[in-house]
Amino acid sequence: MGGLARKSTVLSEYVNENIYIVDAGNLFFSKELVDKGISTDAADVNANIILDSFNKMGCDVFSPGSKDFALGKNFLVDFSKKSKFPFISSNIYDNNDKLLFEPYVIDEKFGYKVAFIGLSSIFEGDGLVVKDPLISLNKILEEVIPKSDIRVLLFSSNDLDMKNLKSNNPDLTMVIRSRNKQRASDGGAGIPTYTLGDKGKILYKLDLEVNDVKKEFTDIAWCERTVKDSKNRLDKMKKGDMMADLKKIFKDNPATLNRIIRYENRILDANKKLESAINKIFINKIELNKKINGDVDILKIVDKGKVKLKEIGAPDLHLHDHKHSHH
Repeated sequence: MGGLARKSTVLSEYVNENIYIVDAGNLFFSKELVDKGISTDAADVNANIILDSFNKMGCDVFSPGSKDFALGKNFLVDFSKKSKFPFISSNIYDNNDKLLFEPYVIDEKFGYKVAFIGLSSIFEGDGLVVKDPLISLNKILEEVIPKSDIRVLLFSSNDLDMKNLKSNNPDLTMVIRSRNKQRASDGGAGIPTYTLGDKGKILYKLDLEVNDVKKEFTDIAWCERTVKDSKNRLDKMKKGDMMADLKKIFKDNPATLNRIIRYENRILDANKKLESAINKIFINKIELNKKINGDVDILKIVDKGKVKLKEIGAPDLHLHDHKHSHH
């Protein structure tokens, strides 16, 4: 929770830039199901603190994941009505085969039409039907592609669905993924995909340089890291002799020779990608640590929530650290 106030401070620095603030799900609760009793009331208060904070700091779009339904379908649908930003999902339905939320939103900045599509891996919940994510995505892309220039998928995804998505290679600019504990240092090969960890301790700022929307986007950090890692591996094999000819040294060792060729090809491919990149994505990770002062308005929202939690007898959840947050 301390991260909310710090996040707001960081975001306020970019208020004059053309930014979108988005969240890919599992935002409001930390479990799939909340125990009945005080836990339910405490979870409700917590979720309201987060929603009020996101309303205040600004959020452009949110795609729910399975944990966001921890207090049930009706809670989240009612909750979405208090939100100043749209909830979206293209594959979460009610029992009457009606989408719970709009499947996507399209906005325009700099003359580019930017689409955000909501998606989740299949999960079970009372009164919910979650349909196959990739079939749902393909259907929605038929509608979205003609209407948009840039397409961002907000995907609360398991590993298998992510693997299938990558092998299908749909026409997406990037994927922002929740439901994964890893933190991305870059967007990887294929469709640039960013996983943000599960604790909300890092804010990812992704800068897009757009020159021709009909061409693919290149993750600059991935290219640079691929070159660096591959060079390091080759250098290690040279054992201090930088002039060593590795292919000569290992000519009678096919396995090592293949590895050398693989690293050299990776360097060539990544450098080629860097040289020919038309549209670029730059990644900047901002640690929401105690060096950042908390936004006073958000701290007030958190403090109000703490009072409510005391009233219902919930244990102290250490929502923020007063020593570091008030300056």
